[in-house]
Amino acid sequence: MERSRDEQFLHDWVISKIKEKYSRLYKEVHTNPGQEKNFEFKGHYPDVVFVNYGQIMLIAEVETQETINEEEVQEWRELSNLGTQLVLLVPKELQNAARDICWKNGIASKVKIGFFEVVLSI
Repeated sequence: MERSRDEQFLHDWVISKIKEKYSRLYKEVHTNPGQEKNFEFKGHYPDVVFVNYGQIMLIAEVETQETINEEEVQEWRELSNLGTQLVLLVPKELQNAARDICWKNGIASKVKIGFFEVVLSI
């Protein structure tokens, strides 16, 4: 499913912030924002791939309000079956919705759900 321009901006911004933050903990953090295909893992291009000493430690998909739905489940299922931990990063207020979709589709035991929150002080 295609995201709106604003949702795509948020998606890509969150990916860049994840790379910035976790580059201190992992030797390599590879990203595939938008439609970019910078780093392949077993025929897939997860949003973020965390690597230590040549070993894939985990992969992450950043989801936004527009992409927490039944249409995304097949991609989540495929990524969760690649042999490494899959983390879905969702807006904080949508954690329960993402968890419910995972339970309903039988992938809750294979997917870890994390969240992000954007706070603007103006």
